[in-house]
Amino acid sequence: MYIDTEGGNKVKKKLLVVSAVLTGLLLTACGGNDKKETTKSEAGTIAASQKIEISSPAPLSTLDTTQTMDKNTFTIVQHLFEGLYRFDDDSTPIPGLAEKVDISEDGLTYKFTLKEGINWSNGEPITAQDFLYSWKKLVTPATIGPNAYLLDNVKNSKAIRNGEKSVDEIGLSAPSDKEFEVTLEQAQPSFLTVASIGWLAPQNQAYVEKQEKEYATDSEHLIYSGPFILTDWDASSDTWTLKKNPEYYDADKVKLEEVKVNTIKEENTGINLYQSNELDLVRISGQYVQQYSDDAGYVTHSDVANYYLDFNKKDGTAPDNLHLRKAIAQAIDKDALTKSVLNDGSKPLNGLIPSGLYKNPETSEDFRKFSGDHSVYDVKKAQVEWEKAKADLGDKIKLSLLVSDDDNGKKISEYVQSQLQENLKGIEITINAQPKNNVLQTRKDKNYELSLSGWIAGSSDLDSYFNLYAGESAYNYGSYQNTDYDKLITDARTTNANVPDKQFDDYKEAEEILLDQDAAQVPLYQSASNYLINPKIKGISYHLYGDYFNLRTAYVED
Repeated sequence: MYIDTEGGNKVKKKLLVVSAVLTGLLLTACGGNDKKETTKSEAGTIAASQKIEISSPAPLSTLDTTQTMDKNTFTIVQHLFEGLYRFDDDSTPIPGLAEKVDISEDGLTYKFTLKEGINWSNGEPITAQDFLYSWKKLVTPATIGPNAYLLDNVKNSKAIRNGEKSVDEIGLSAPSDKEFEVTLEQAQPSFLTVASIGWLAPQNQAYVEKQEKEYATDSEHLIYSGPFILTDWDASSDTWTLKKNPEYYDADKVKLEEVKVNTIKEENTGINLYQSNELDLVRISGQYVQQYSDDAGYVTHSDVANYYLDFNKKDGTAPDNLHLRKAIAQAIDKDALTKSVLNDGSKPLNGLIPSGLYKNPETSEDFRKFSGDHSVYDVKKAQVEWEKAKADLGDKIKLSLLVSDDDNGKKISEYVQSQLQENLKGIEITINAQPKNNVLQTRKDKNYELSLSGWIAGSSDLDSYFNLYAGESAYNYGSYQNTDYDKLITDARTTNANVPDKQFDDYKEAEEILLDQDAAQVPLYQSASNYLINPKIKGISYHLYGDYFNLRTAYVED
């Protein structure tokens, strides 16, 4: 999923984690030096009207939770669909629809017991069969979702998604309406974190099949398990509304009655609406961060995200040329990008893995520091590689750069265009700006040469980033192939998963292959998320994973 945060690994109990959220320049999460919102209300402070309006940088993609990919949509998903577990304010997994879980001593078996009295928004009971159905649907080849790899550690799941075994052989069962059991191939301390995000939310089989092709195409063809329900939405909507779900088991904790959401691509428009009290929450970046950093409603978070330049390495094309990729990888000044162009708290990134994603539990060393710098800006080395590339490609080439059509996409793409054309004479970059959701589809269709994109942490697991370039990954849009790389990342998540030093060594070597040897990606920067939020809104949560922000316990102060 398109998939951030910095400032240290806040996950308790050494929770590793397995996933991420793709986001064509749409990332975010939390951490670092945050202005935290309280989540506790005091008597007499709740306003009579609990209705707010917020902005979204892009429309929603699909709300079929097995198919959702981008972080913007996942933010809404986390409000509408709750799973077995959910995150508390510190991003630690706590029981959601499950009352408890019993984990076997060897860490291979999870026995979940569901809460009493949990219902779908239409009043029907939520049962263990709803989880069995949605998890099987995620990995079944005919209905497979892009995040199916998240269940690869469930017994036989990987073989099932590869068409080698029947889905009936998966290590999942529902012995009763209240019992859901999971059998893993090997111990996975991160498993509850993975289960806390919407990709593993339940679905009611009878309801889904009754809707047929209409399921999740609009708000009238969905039922909800989370604190809110959705109204006034279809696939073409730029606006939609969240309303409190009266069937939610913890409805007493949900104070907001209504959240109206407007898609606003132009930041200046959103800021003007915020200042005129027509919007209660809007994201800001660049010059606006400096301009409004003293505003009473300014909130900032460091992200665990990698914004990067990606290559479509289709055989016979210019980006398939290794020397060209190495030239481009070293020709972009990332310090100037973050300080002069973005100027919003973002930091240069010289690696696939952002800072703050995961620390070695035995040494407490952050992986980014352990692995060192890759794809470092060096114009002289870049020009040497460009000379080698010209021997194969000719003195002049034209490349198209796919970007999102928002403010950030425009600024970054124009900067990258300028850097490459200035430092590598003979290269001409044309900018192909598209709406964010279109960028995602264009990348999936492999209909691009260069693209600006991003990956935001869906969990603290290192593999969630390395999986982007695994040979069989659904996210490997650029068709990268390296058997040594695949073996290293496989060993890291299997054989050496519980041996931190060996796992770190595997991933470091894989990062060197990916970035130094093959220049398959150009990491650019680690982002920061900045907001203007009505100071009267309290109780917002900023999770490290799954969503940009969460309004489950938010309320308007009187």
